[in-house]
Amino acid sequence: MIALYSFFINVFLTIIALVTILVLYVKRQRTYWQRRGVPTLPNSHWLYGNAKELFKLERSPGFLIGELHLQGSDNDLLGIYIFHKPFLLLRNPELIKQILVKDFNYFPNRYFTARSLQDEIGSTNLFTIENPPWRYVRTKLSPVFTSGKIKKIFNLLVVTAEPMCKYLEQQCSNDTRSKTIMMKEVAGKYITDIISSVAFGIETNSFDPAGETFFRKAQEALKLTFHRALQYAIMFFFPQISPYIGTRILGSSTNYFRKVFWDSLDTRETSKTKRGDLVDFLIGLKNQKQETDFQFKGDALLSQSVIFFIAGRESSVTAICFTLYELAKNPEIQKRTRDEIHEKLKEHGMTYEGIQSMKYLHQVMSETLRLYPPAPLLDRVAVDDYKVPGTDIVLEKGMPVYVALCGLHRDPKYHPDPLRFNPDRFSDENKDNITQCTYMPFGEGPRICIGVRLGFLQSVMALVAILKDYESSLDSTCKCDVDNRNIFITPANDFSIKLTKL
Repeated sequence: MIALYSFFINVFLTIIALVTILVLYVKRQRTYWQRRGVPTLPNSHWLYGNAKELFKLERSPGFLIGELHLQGSDNDLLGIYIFHKPFLLLRNPELIKQILVKDFNYFPNRYFTARSLQDEIGSTNLFTIENPPWRYVRTKLSPVFTSGKIKKIFNLLVVTAEPMCKYLEQQCSNDTRSKTIMMKEVAGKYITDIISSVAFGIETNSFDPAGETFFRKAQEALKLTFHRALQYAIMFFFPQISPYIGTRILGSSTNYFRKVFWDSLDTRETSKTKRGDLVDFLIGLKNQKQETDFQFKGDALLSQSVIFFIAGRESSVTAICFTLYELAKNPEIQKRTRDEIHEKLKEHGMTYEGIQSMKYLHQVMSETLRLYPPAPLLDRVAVDDYKVPGTDIVLEKGMPVYVALCGLHRDPKYHPDPLRFNPDRFSDENKDNITQCTYMPFGEGPRICIGVRLGFLQSVMALVAILKDYESSLDSTCKCDVDNRNIFITPANDFSIKLTKL
């Protein structure tokens, strides 16, 4: 009996000791920024830190951390906590430029990682790979995204838009000139057909039930379940755990996309045909003599098409949906946009030059991306101790730094009346007044998005195809919410817009 009593006393004291150690550890962690002279926000939650709403799925992570940015007053830096982990928010554009551009050698890598014991596709692409292999891959892939190369594939985009136009025409027939359209799905099918052509070298028609396999597999691969949302949160905020969560970037569709890619590649090599797309370029890289540790072969080759597909698809869907939403709320801006589209189409036809001449439409898109940046967190991690210029603050090696675009883009200090949708911010007369590094929907510095030209063009193409024939509006049946589960800014699955045939 005495031995049993002694055992329980020992267990109780051990638990007390462990709890005490944990409490002391959390308290010490929560003073990390204060001990370094970095301003923080009051009322940090004892468990969640500054991110309670994030884990309750009440707010989109991008908008939530953007709100933290806006609460930072006039501070150039702001220390925040996610659980017990300290993160640094950059708020001053000069400091942002210093870290993203000038001192890139200290911050060459993203904090986000897809390192996984199971998924080379997720860990060797241009978005996730770390330096120095990143620099090699970036150098090799850059030529495929020049303005000249994008111009050459313009006709592929025109052809791909036709099924979407036919689908909308069927939905808004003479009998039902107005209809609420599930716009996220429509935009997703349109972009899927473009990127399947450019990145995988195959022609698909996602609007045809008989030919929507590629789209369905893409939906399966990118479906944001609770488990997948948790995996993304871990990869963004606690990447050290990432190798052990067993995630695969394409999920259960991995083998399908692997087969599609290699069948396309093998057919192209055998036939010797050229389309001027990414597949042609990857074949060239595969067959080059490769003298570095990074090899363009196997899943590392497939990985480049996959990330182009995922990033290009999701960002363009966001841009298309929220542009139509904002135009629906601002009919006078919509009319001005449509008038320009009709004028330029009459002058140039559906040509690359005609699309490029639509300056106001480009301003509209830029304003949408200001309010809804698809990748709302620019993240970097220090690869060595770094002294913040002009301060005594030293960032330790491994410290993550963020730029919260949903805060920076809506900061009234840099964007007056920030919640108003005003495309004239980006007019020729006004765009030079925008402070550098306060508008960065595609990132900044050496790791700026490599596909920005194509991403912008394919989104603008969709808007031209829709707005030339339809009016966008809202009614009680429309749903235009952001998906709060997603790290990225994306429309909710039921995002819908009312279209009326002109």
